[in-house]
Amino acid sequence: RLRHTGRGILSMANSGANTNGSQFFITFKSCNHLDNKHSVFGSVVGGIETLKFIEDVDTDSTDRPKIELKILETVVFVNPYETDLAAHYQDIEDKKKAKVEEEKKQKKREEEDKEGHSGWYTNPAAAAVSKTATYKESGVGRYIAPTAYAGTEK
Repeated sequence: RLRHTGRGILSMANSGANTNGSQFFITFKSCNHLDNKHSVFGSVVGGIETLKFIEDVDTDSTDRPKIELKILETVVFVNPYETDLAAHYQDIEDKKKAKVEEEKKQKKREEEDKEGHSGWYTNPAAAAVSKTATYKESGVGRYIAPTAYAGTEK
């Protein structure tokens, strides 16, 4: 949303309901009190010296300039709504990608759970011990079968 922050903001005030009238203005400073009341169209990006000249023109008791001021030419460099809209669409696209990635991760977790694997909370040592055979008979070691060393007595 465009706001009345800083010098050189181009905005429009509506004259009222059913009047079909409007007044365009350029701010000389931040006018936060105008946000959500008047439409912001853009800002001055060049010609700040012209803005300074307009600001320095003497005004009468009704705050109207004592000399006639006309803006003869303006140039639109960027449509602020298009850039804002592009950012909005990019945000939507990013959220879609994040959702797809999360769905992939969730599917992978579900598949691992079905296979007996689980995430970070598994105990691989316990799984290895359960697959290892232990021999209670007298042998060289706990995991070595006594028949493997038959005939190799000292």
